[in-house]
Amino acid sequence: MRRRFLSRQLALPSGWFGRFFMARWLDRANVQMNALTIEGLALRADDRLLEVGFGGGYLLAQVLAEGSCGFAAGVDLSCEMVAIGQRRFRAFTDSGKADILHGDIEHLPFADGEFTKLCSVNTLYFWKNPAPALAECRRVLKAGGSMVLCFNAKADLAAWLGGDTTGFVLYELPEVEAMLAVAGFGQISVASGRDPKQGLFYCVTAVVMDQGDLGGSHHREQIAAG
Repeated sequence: MRRRFLSRQLALPSGWFGRFFMARWLDRANVQMNALTIEGLALRADDRLLEVGFGGGYLLAQVLAEGSCGFAAGVDLSCEMVAIGQRRFRAFTDSGKADILHGDIEHLPFADGEFTKLCSVNTLYFWKNPAPALAECRRVLKAGGSMVLCFNAKADLAAWLGGDTTGFVLYELPEVEAMLAVAGFGQISVASGRDPKQGLFYCVTAVVMDQGDLGGSHHREQIAAG
């Protein structure tokens, strides 16, 4: 029961537990994954970044504090996380450098090609329909824009969950690479890291390709990260 409650909160932080515990826990738990994701994004001053499922807001806080890109937005399905994010980043939203919105990955509240970079950390397991979710990510990215998708290795996450994967859909790395390719992403590269508690994780970087480039666009580069 305890694990199932935690699974529900990881998928959609809610209530007093979501407000007072999950945001801080997510910030602490995803430090290494967020760091490798930021590295993979390779942000520039003229980039416009969207994080889907920003949770406690740690990654956005790092990016905004360092001024790594021109604009950063976050969208989350959890009303509690959105409320926390809107308070946390009010100075940036008021100055037009950020936007924090409630939304679903299958229906992102942004125009076509609005971003040059997009990332999502530890959310893949909770997507109801990965194909339309990735199609939406591709829609809001400009041609040539890139996405970084960070997730735990299937066996390691299953072990961390104690074998009870209720509420999660776990993926092998080749499955994720294939889904990205089908969704119109190419130039796929993979960086990996290891968290002392959660184990092996991957950050997969993929670029939005023109239709004419899709045939030979998929390659795989394994980059080890501590």
